[in-house]
Amino acid sequence: MRFSTIVSGSSGNCTYVGLCGQHLLVDAGLSGKRIQHGLNQLDIPKPTAILITHEHSDHIAGAGIMARRLDIPIYATPLTWRFFLRHKKLGPLKEEQVKHIIPGQPTMIGNAKVTAFDVPHDAIQPVGYIFEEDSKKIALTTDLGKPTDIVLEYLQKANILLIESNHDVEMVEKGKYHRDLKDRVLSSRGHLSNAACGQLITEVAWEGLKHVILGHLSEENNTPMLAFDTVDRILDAHNIKVNLTVADRYYVGEMIQI
Repeated sequence: MRFSTIVSGSSGNCTYVGLCGQHLLVDAGLSGKRIQHGLNQLDIPKPTAILITHEHSDHIAGAGIMARRLDIPIYATPLTWRFFLRHKKLGPLKEEQVKHIIPGQPTMIGNAKVTAFDVPHDAIQPVGYIFEEDSKKIALTTDLGKPTDIVLEYLQKANILLIESNHDVEMVEKGKYHRDLKDRVLSSRGHLSNAACGQLITEVAWEGLKHVILGHLSEENNTPMLAFDTVDRILDAHNIKVNLTVADRYYVGEMIQI
């Protein structure tokens, strides 16, 4: 299994997961040119499919373009697809490119086992994803207001975890956002703070969790150093040892293999 972030941040998100001979993109929230450049850097051939977490522009901006250019399918939840089709968000697609994925039901993409799971976020039907091959597991959730029981269940026994560490609460409160937007970010359907991210990791950590990547950092209300230091201190206080890194909003991340 292979994993790399192409970019991750409040301005755009795209992640590569390779397993069972399949090359999967989770989200495509930047231009098709930048996505292709990232794939070239990773020496990845044509992706097999794009999996969408939710309909916000920082997750879908290049999805339709990439699907048409490469003639590959897009997987999304039924309600997310209803939104896409009603509002013509992705542009024209062939019928066979429209693939539904049901939260809680494993889906096979080729030989790759993928399962979407519900997350609390202010979107139509937002999900995270897990990818499983033999006894190995990659888990990904980048937009969630709080860790529900469902989220905690699906993140258990992950070997690689990409998790949102969106903001520092004090920076949000002292920042320039208007009150409504601050309340949205801080709500149970908003985004996960650095401290909440660290606490969540302590609840799912186990001896097989080797890599944790902090993603979807806010450009206004966080910094990579602050996110890393906050989470690292929490993990250290619980004597949890993992390879902790922060995904970059502009540059392709390290290719991790398990």
